[in-house]
Amino acid sequence: MEFIKANLLNTTTQITVNSNTGTVSNLFNRDYLYQWYSDQFANDLTTTSITVTFDATTSVSRISLLDTNFKEFNIYYNGATANSISISNADTTTISYTGNADTHKYFRFNTIQVSSITIDAKKTITANQEKLLGLFVVSDLDIELSIIPSANKYKPMIVPKQVVHKLSDGGTRVNTIRRKWETQFSLDYIEESERDSLYNIYSAANEFNYVPFGTATGWDAIIYECVWDGPFDFYEYSDNAASSGYSGKISLKETPV
Repeated sequence: MEFIKANLLNTTTQITVNSNTGTVSNLFNRDYLYQWYSDQFANDLTTTSITVTFDATTSVSRISLLDTNFKEFNIYYNGATANSISISNADTTTISYTGNADTHKYFRFNTIQVSSITIDAKKTITANQEKLLGLFVVSDLDIELSIIPSANKYKPMIVPKQVVHKLSDGGTRVNTIRRKWETQFSLDYIEESERDSLYNIYSAANEFNYVPFGTATGWDAIIYECVWDGPFDFYEYSDNAASSGYSGKISLKETPV
């Protein structure tokens, strides 16, 4: 379980593509109904590129691709294809694929200092389609939780914003405006250093991304920008012995798109 920074990609002026600039804002739009797609690159012999450029050198250690059809692609930094990104706990050693079949990818790697990140998309899972990408998250790790909560203390849910109409014949119609993630869970026996790291995130009162089980293959694509709602209660001891660590609850609610 990881808390990572808000997406470092957040404006169209950061993005350079070689086709279809009209849809580049979809690369950071968290509504999966909207995607960036290439134009006139529906050919596995052609390569389309997406480059994200930062105003200053930036720390990056997490990259996510959601709703993509890239089969052969690679990601590198600072404009040089030789600057490959070595990843851990993944299905390959670097972000360079020739036979990818996953539509969602979550990459972990040691923090690198970058001025730009580039994707070269070469082939698609179904041959000779336009290249598609629904969400591109570039971020850096805030904290990886050392303890996973037990199942009975972990409550993820999708909460709808709805207008409910009670009709004259007793029937009901529901207009669902939007659905948002909420997650509540409890942690026990965490060390003081981890408590302090959690407090730093809580007290900063900034949006961040929650990634419960990110993987480079077979990922369920659960990642969302959220805020930490409610009190910070991790000063409670987990047991009678102070050295046993601390317990508390975390409540996360998704931010607006």
